[in-house]
Amino acid sequence: MGFRPSRRSRTVAKGLALFAMLCSAVALSGWAFGLPILYQFVPGTHPIWPLTALAYGFLATGVLADSGERPRLARFLLAVPLMIAIGATLQPLIDDGFDFGIDFASGVARHAAHVHAGRPGVNAIVNFLMLPLAVLARRSRRQLLRDVAPLIAMAPLALAVASATMLLVSGDPAKLNIGLRASVPGTVMALSITAAVLFGRNAAVSRLGRVERSDPVRIQAVVAAAIILPALPAMIELALERGSHGNSTFGQIVLILFNLIAIGLVSFWAVHRVSREQAARAELSVALDSAIVIITDPAGTILHWSRGCEQLYGWREDEALGQNKYMLLRAQCPSWQNSYSLPDADGAQELIEQRKDGSEIHVIERLQHFDASGRPEVVVHNIIDISERVSALRALRASEERLAQATAAHELGIFDLDLGSGRIEWSPGMEQRLGLAPGALSTLDSWREHVLPEDLESLRTTVLRAVPERSERVSFRYRLIKGGATGRTLEGSARCFYDNEGALVRVVGAVLDITERDEREVALRRREAQLRTVLETVPDAMIVVNAQGTILQFSTAAESLWGYRASEVVGRNFTMLVPEEEQEPNESVFRRFIETGQGLIGEVLVGTAQTADGRCFPAELRAGAAKSDDDMLITVFIRDLTERVAADQRLSELNNEIAHVSRQSAMSEMAADLAHELNQPLSATGNFLAAARMLIERGESGERVTDLLRMGSEQTQRAGEIIRRLRAFVARGEVEMRVESVERTIRDAVELVLVGTGHFNLRVNYQFDRAARFILADRIQVQQVLVNLLRNAVHALKMVAPDDRQITITSEKLPDQLIAITVTDSGPGIPPHVLESLFSRFSTTKGGSAGMGIGLSISKRIIEGHGGVLSAENDPAGGASFRFTLPAVEEGEE
Repeated sequence: MGFRPSRRSRTVAKGLALFAMLCSAVALSGWAFGLPILYQFVPGTHPIWPLTALAYGFLATGVLADSGERPRLARFLLAVPLMIAIGATLQPLIDDGFDFGIDFASGVARHAAHVHAGRPGVNAIVNFLMLPLAVLARRSRRQLLRDVAPLIAMAPLALAVASATMLLVSGDPAKLNIGLRASVPGTVMALSITAAVLFGRNAAVSRLGRVERSDPVRIQAVVAAAIILPALPAMIELALERGSHGNSTFGQIVLILFNLIAIGLVSFWAVHRVSREQAARAELSVALDSAIVIITDPAGTILHWSRGCEQLYGWREDEALGQNKYMLLRAQCPSWQNSYSLPDADGAQELIEQRKDGSEIHVIERLQHFDASGRPEVVVHNIIDISERVSALRALRASEERLAQATAAHELGIFDLDLGSGRIEWSPGMEQRLGLAPGALSTLDSWREHVLPEDLESLRTTVLRAVPERSERVSFRYRLIKGGATGRTLEGSARCFYDNEGALVRVVGAVLDITERDEREVALRRREAQLRTVLETVPDAMIVVNAQGTILQFSTAAESLWGYRASEVVGRNFTMLVPEEEQEPNESVFRRFIETGQGLIGEVLVGTAQTADGRCFPAELRAGAAKSDDDMLITVFIRDLTERVAADQRLSELNNEIAHVSRQSAMSEMAADLAHELNQPLSATGNFLAAARMLIERGESGERVTDLLRMGSEQTQRAGEIIRRLRAFVARGEVEMRVESVERTIRDAVELVLVGTGHFNLRVNYQFDRAARFILADRIQVQQVLVNLLRNAVHALKMVAPDDRQITITSEKLPDQLIAITVTDSGPGIPPHVLESLFSRFSTTKGGSAGMGIGLSISKRIIEGHGGVLSAENDPAGGASFRFTLPAVEEGEE
């Protein structure tokens, strides 16, 4: 894995690199502005050359880029000090006449007295070579290079520390060897950059979080290098002296470099090995301490209490040490019935112990005795917490108990069939619930003996079909034989298990006794068949629709009524069965019922339907609703009213004929009185005309003649009015509902009845309600009712004294836009036995053969046809009282 320092280490490394960059900038600004204090830091000390300061600046910037996770930029920046170091190292090896251009720079001419003024010294060259290599090595993918990276960085650190030491202890820094002489700014920057590199490396190592095993080959290579490297500087120095290009400065550089590498390599290897071994032991100690281990003496006194024990039990080490382990934890052995484990051969046992908070835990304790010579005997208690396992086992037992109770409550049987042995294991009580003795179905052969042969063959077919396909699940249904007759019916499913060759070896499943359900289904099918037969024989058509108006069922009677086959209408909307102009109103009524539940159920609706050939017919509908599976089903019974409407029409015509006959009969009975009534105006007319003729013959004035002619004309008009009312009453006409005056209608009827009864000494009392002025009715029919009631009253009043003969007619405004009209006489009243059937046909109030008994029946039908009610009762003051209601109309309404 690559180098990846932590955030904190990156921050520290960046800070050190920035400090080195600042020192570089200060030194360069000193050369730029001619301020020696800025490129010396300490007056009188060796200056740092511009090129050296610039190289340190690039080096610090490269380290900063590397800490910022910008490796490409870091490699580019680190290449600059590397090239400067290589050039400074190779310059002494070239002839004096050749110059790389690194010895002098602007502003250092005055320091030309220094040897190689402007050229990096030995310390700087070593730093420029080793520090970039250390930064690049720590990012390598090879573990060896990552391990060598701090070694490479430690060499510049040792050299910087040595330079700083010489600067501090030397009385005259100018007397130092020019090769080893270092400037204060350079030493400060070298220390800062080296610390940044090493700090980042240490953070990265700590981040790895693991200890690698020692590599023997790597150790051998390091030891060999540590032995060989000290001899290499002398050999190289000897070779350089013998060569033609020997140079003391270069030899010093090589000698110092290789000595530092050798010393650093040995030091690093030793420190690295020690740190690794210490880390390994620390990790092992932490791992062991996290285990749940207790060390006691043979008496149980606690001598060691691990961190794992603290986490498990809650007791701190200082609280547990010196305590008896079993007393502290209140250890007890579980009873064998409740034990979830058994002692092992090595002495392990299950214990129930208590934590500090009082909660119980289950543990397995394994004891090991150690009796080292010269030391007291100790007992090591290895503890394994099995509380979760115990909880899981308890939950499993509880689940098994619940399953057993659930199967028993549902009468579900669990079976396990082993094909090899032919044994069948059943859940407890299953055979008894089937009415069999325990063990009656314990083998495959005994089970076959209790199954119906045809069902056994069906089961065999199911198994033979499942085995070749290696089906995991099969479903089945079979019936048992009991006492030679069919017993219980079972249904279930099973899981099949096969061996490697595909042979069925085991079947585990569940069965349910569905005998009662089968019986209910048979009864239900029987009732459905019976209901279907009833519906098919009912003469009324039946249609079933859902909440969307879609036809689901169409009975045989409906097919006959509409002329459609059921297949032609099922699945279509019910509006296809009504005329086009009535589809929208019917759909509106249906929608309102679906949304509000009103307007359809419990009502008898009359409408028009249309057959397949386009014929329309009147129909009566009755509907009922039921919910099934969250869907509403509406059953509608339809009856064809064609024949009933025709019969009602014929009956209406017959009733009109009877009413006409009744009116004619009434007029026949009144003929004598009418003749007497008409005789008076006609006689008066004759007398007036005779008197007028006599006056004319005498030659008298025309004014008296005119008066006589006018009075004769009035008498003639009176007779004509009587005849007009008679003709209108008797005439057979169509019903005409109009707005009529209550008072005018009543008075015309009274005048018609009282014709010729002037000698009868009859008084009529009117009591009109001013708020009840107009009715919506057929005037002739209402007058027929009034005439019938008044004639009955006149007939009844013949039985009382002349002074007591009185008829009272009242009108009264009622709620709901109705007007009540009451006709009361002062006669003897109606006998109770007649009052019970008063409005039946051929029931009369006159007794004997005085009437036909159809007047009141016709009157009742007329009033009900107007939307009113006709009733009769005996008045408490005496006499009979008839009351009927008619729809009222406000004045001004049409």
